[in-house]
Amino acid sequence: MPLTLSLVAAGLTLAAPVRLDRVDVLSEDSGTFLHYEVPMAPAYPAMTALRFVTQVKVVLALPVSGLYAGASIASQSLSYEGPLWRSEDGRGLFWTASVHTRLLMPYGAHAGVAWRFGSMRLGLGASASSEASWARPAWTEWKVLPTLALGFGPNVAPGQ
Repeated sequence: MPLTLSLVAAGLTLAAPVRLDRVDVLSEDSGTFLHYEVPMAPAYPAMTALRFVTQVKVVLALPVSGLYAGASIASQSLSYEGPLWRSEDGRGLFWTASVHTRLLMPYGAHAGVAWRFGSMRLGLGASASSEASWARPAWTEWKVLPTLALGFGPNVAPGQ
């Protein structure tokens, strides 16, 4: 039975039009890199460089229009983008909302807007995150930070 389910899942995955949407060089998942790491760069350049690498996120467009899955070393996300204004070539302003996880443990959420033009995506928003983990699954303390995201990918209109 598990083999049958695995084969069905593999067949659905191969049939689904999952594609690379972009690579976020600045991820909007928690927003901590710009607020906590960059100010410490002069004192700890190696640690800042390492934290930069861990937050770079690969984002895949899923078969459902507007739905995206992203993964970096630091976190994973499931997000949705809906159009506020969109031109024929896919440029436009989109609202966005996402759930963020660490090793698939939900720890926060994000809401904002994204401007897509050509192969670039620029996002602004706010991220609420906790320190929840598998070792300490508690969502009692939260931090809310403004976010800035910058991503680059193929010149493809979202939702196609």
